[in-house]
Amino acid sequence: MNKVLYIILIFLFSLTIISCAKKSSDDSSSSSSATTLSPPSDLTAAGAASQVTLDWTAVSGASSYTVYWDNSTGVSSSSTAITSVSTDNYTHSSLDNGTTYYYKVATVDSAGTGTLSSEVNAATPLPAPDNLSASGANNTITLTWNSVSGATSYTLFWDNVSGI
Repeated sequence: MNKVLYIILIFLFSLTIISCAKKSSDDSSSSSSATTLSPPSDLTAAGAASQVTLDWTAVSGASSYTVYWDNSTGVSSSSTAITSVSTDNYTHSSLDNGTTYYYKVATVDSAGTGTLSSEVNAATPLPAPDNLSASGANNTITLTWNSVSGATSYTLFWDNVSGI
């Protein structure tokens, strides 16, 4: 009777070891399948008055994108984030003119937020001066306008016909 009990105990012990080994290998394969997607490629930024338009190549399997931005280079996942962007482009609006903005984009899927793309930047231009007026006398033309905050110089375009 002791031999039978001994064989049964060895059998149960072997099943426990096999079961634990299978569970361990199942755990490692499930964690490796939950990898995040690669970052978007071909990220571009174009500045316009009070806005920057971003565009990138869509990543297959992405549920959304997160746009990270800052006013200085070195954007990271700690920078200001715009989340749940559902398309492969975004227009960042209500920005200050005459400022350069820096961006990176990350893909989001069921595994989480992926790594960040390469950094791009774009500047929002200063507005044109307003209230331009011209007066002339004695072969001289004097131009006046309201100054633009942040402007360091002005470029004058002129011609002797209309339609400049």
